[in-house]
Amino acid sequence: MGRLLLSSGQVSVILSAVIVFLFTLALFLSGYVLQQRYVQNLQAVIKPRLPKPLQPEKPIEPPKLDMKWARPMGGRPEVDETYSQYIAGQTMDWSRLGYVQVVREHVELCSAVMLLSDLARMKSPAKRILMFPKLWLAIAEDGEYSPEMATTRRLLRAAARRYGVTLIPMEPIVEGADDTLPSSYSLASLYSLVDFERIMYLQGPGVLLDASALDSLLAFSKSEPMAAYPATPERRDLSTSLLMIHPSQQSFSQLKALRASKPTSDLDLLRSTFSAPESLMSEWSLSMGNVVYEAQDLRLAVDDFNATAFEQATTFVRLSDPAMPGPEYDMPFPDRVRLRPQNLQAEEAWSKLYERFRQQRMEVCGLDLEVYEAPVLSDGADAMRAVSGEL
Repeated sequence: MGRLLLSSGQVSVILSAVIVFLFTLALFLSGYVLQQRYVQNLQAVIKPRLPKPLQPEKPIEPPKLDMKWARPMGGRPEVDETYSQYIAGQTMDWSRLGYVQVVREHVELCSAVMLLSDLARMKSPAKRILMFPKLWLAIAEDGEYSPEMATTRRLLRAAARRYGVTLIPMEPIVEGADDTLPSSYSLASLYSLVDFERIMYLQGPGVLLDASALDSLLAFSKSEPMAAYPATPERRDLSTSLLMIHPSQQSFSQLKALRASKPTSDLDLLRSTFSAPESLMSEWSLSMGNVVYEAQDLRLAVDDFNATAFEQATTFVRLSDPAMPGPEYDMPFPDRVRLRPQNLQAEEAWSKLYERFRQQRMEVCGLDLEVYEAPVLSDGADAMRAVSGEL
């Protein structure tokens, strides 16, 4: 048989072809690996975060806060075993669990959308719901909306498109009531959401620091007509700071009838319907740290308060303070200095919360702080006393 002889030029061409093939293959494989890594990272980003099972672990306790809210009480709660809870979390129908915000005035809408945007950013798997007066959907006869209404409609669209919020218009709680008055709407409308097994309401305005504790409460708690945050450590009354409820037509009808019988506030309506302590969140459920914290309490902080520990152990901070206008108002600097906490660490946490609210208001709503106008009283001294909460 004859031998196939290759010239040096042919050998060079073959070697070049092999080298090109190997480099092409290496480039393809590296691109494939990078693509798969990108897809995995993208899936991890968009995948909802499942809550951790409730378990009686010692919480992170910020120094010198109210320890009654930050330690386990009694024995193990009536919840499933940890493994059973984990399995339940994997198979749970999250479309039946939700966070709800209820707004009755235009000025409340931005804060509600901000809170729902935090839940989306923190990848809570529960539904996000916004209830608002049906009147806001009315089309202007001349096609021109007031600046306030134009902003409201823009924020409703942004909530639905950017943060996946379900918009639910609501009617006045009493038939025939003036639908232009905020007082015509009630938290009792939460019970009309009968398609949900459990829903949680947080009273704003506020800053959400960590949604994981709320997700665990929402996922693994029992379905009860009312589980409210206690108004005081003594657990004698409920507050509307945090409500977790099981909606039902029966409860909705009962609350509507009671509200129609006499004018009353939401707080009084709920307190007269759901007794304490039976309708309060369990003491053990609140042992995971400061589930709800009032920003005004930072002025009571003691010397060894730690801002870092506070942030790590706190879930939601309500920016509600009788001595100040809402956080959406640009309060004069001298008044802010006079009212901020004297403790340096507490002042750091306090200022950080209000600044975070301001920045998020701009990022989420495209709104700067509102101009604050002090109430007009008899003289300047009275006005300053009103700002500081002395009147």
